[in-house]
Amino acid sequence: MASIVKKNGKWLARVSYYNELGQRSYKNKSGFQLKRDAEAWAANWEKEKFDGTIGKVETNQLFSDYFLNWYHTFKEPTLSLATKRRYLITHKVVEQYFSGYKIADITRLQYQQFLNDYGKSHAIASSQKVNTQIKACVHDALDDGHIKFDFTKKAKITGHAGKDISLKFLDADDMMKLIAYLKLDINPVHPTKMMALTALYTGARFEEIAGLTWEDISPKFGTISINKAWNTLENNSFKETKNAQSNRIIRVNSELFDMLNQYHNAQKMLGLTSSNNLIFIRKNGKVPSSNASNNMLHTALKKIGAKKAITFHGLRHTHASYLIYKGVSIYYISERLGHANYTITMNIYSHIIHEMETAENSKLVRALDELNGAFLKSRKAPSYQRL
Repeated sequence: MASIVKKNGKWLARVSYYNELGQRSYKNKSGFQLKRDAEAWAANWEKEKFDGTIGKVETNQLFSDYFLNWYHTFKEPTLSLATKRRYLITHKVVEQYFSGYKIADITRLQYQQFLNDYGKSHAIASSQKVNTQIKACVHDALDDGHIKFDFTKKAKITGHAGKDISLKFLDADDMMKLIAYLKLDINPVHPTKMMALTALYTGARFEEIAGLTWEDISPKFGTISINKAWNTLENNSFKETKNAQSNRIIRVNSELFDMLNQYHNAQKMLGLTSSNNLIFIRKNGKVPSSNASNNMLHTALKKIGAKKAITFHGLRHTHASYLIYKGVSIYYISERLGHANYTITMNIYSHIIHEMETAENSKLVRALDELNGAFLKSRKAPSYQRL
């Protein structure tokens, strides 16, 4: 409790608290003309004591420096390389937009102006990622008493809509054309083509396909085991899959195994081997990069006259979309793709699912109409009295 006493005609307020070292400390102020002013001052410090911020000092660090130190201390040790890159990109954004600003001096107005400005040239998904990472940093700074308030509170995310999912996958006709084109050159000299075929038949991510070894292929059981991924950034080692659900065994048809067998035999003839027993390697023993795979796909899509230009990741969307249109359960597809949960799958392919629902609604109406027609027909049928 605060202590309020009158001394020499003036009021003195005193608040006790324990500092970060567990030592008892005090906040004192004297010279108040009125008792209520002393009580108000003490009440403010009591609130800070209750919030756990009393005795903590605001930092003088620049926002960009604070964010980078926070990232190195709390985030970097546990993140994948791809996520580390995302945080470092956010740091560059902070460095650019808040140059010269201390984290303790930024206001909600400034932060919202930043989000508005950033959203003018970025998709809303990108804005959300940046805001999420900055918000986490600011919350920790607030908890540690380095800032007095959360300037990200109630911030509104802005940005333009991302690319429609329907533009990210091939329709069934172009998918068949692409498969036919790629099958013309099942050759370990051009491993990216076999990688693309594998993506179309499995829906696996690029790094998962790049990390496949011959031990993962099981023609006897008709399955492929996805239990690791390739570190595509450094291109020199395996890494863990994106999440626990990404460790999975998926079923594929015999045609893919036939193509992989053809590919493997050609590899043996050329003497192409990998110390890790990797399936997809170049003559130099390196795994093809995502850029090389995208360049190959870009050329292939031009050759077949495809209606859309998609990335290698779009082959994963093509696989999933094809299965959805064929009526395969969205829950099965989610597990096949290795999504962390079904909600992710539903969100990504909501447009397609809605299209399917519209088609199903039409079938429903027709079925109900047929019931009504059958009822009317029965009413018109002649009735016979019992003899």
